[in-house]
Amino acid sequence: MELNKIIQGDCIEVMRGMPGRCVDLIVTDPPYGDNVAYGFNNKTIKNNENPLINCLALVEMYRILKLNRSLYLFTNWKHYPFLTEFISRYTKFKIRHLVVWRKHNFGLGWAFRHQYELILVLEKGKPKYNLKNFSDVQTASHINHNKLNHPHEKPLDLLKKIIIHSSSEGDLVLDPFAGSGSTCRACEEIGRKWVGIELDGRWIGMDFKVV
Repeated sequence: MELNKIIQGDCIEVMRGMPGRCVDLIVTDPPYGDNVAYGFNNKTIKNNENPLINCLALVEMYRILKLNRSLYLFTNWKHYPFLTEFISRYTKFKIRHLVVWRKHNFGLGWAFRHQYELILVLEKGKPKYNLKNFSDVQTASHINHNKLNHPHEKPLDLLKKIIIHSSSEGDLVLDPFAGSGSTCRACEEIGRKWVGIELDGRWIGMDFKVV
């Protein structure tokens, strides 16, 4: 397994080729399975037809995650009930907490403008956490989208804080739904090893090598 690379491929198949308990932290934002296009530019992402497609990846995530480690899983209010039910019934992860990402500014919406997203904190064993002041409401940047960037791109300040809270320098962080590579970039900037997996080559960040 090559480190500090984005692998283009189906994440379930790629993870099946990885050894068990080889990853120190997983931070990822899978498609929600709502089969919609996003924003004014109607951008689409692959494997967004059915929420089960991405829930099934959790089985491999659990296998390759080391004991006493965490997984941060982005979701939204519509998908959250289905996702937590699936995790509780069909995986071995423990749901530790729910973090709310509050954005600095409003997003799109009619009658009710979007200003937050949800992050499920899942545990394998009993992880330790590093920060004493990590609130379950995190205020961080909102990404301004254009025709080129990924519709679900996440801000570096939020990703860095999550990674620092749940890993140490030199640990290996995985993002199996890497998109344009924001998690990978955050790892680079704070001294973590990383592996990204992304199915759709058009979103892969130009600053990272593709296997």
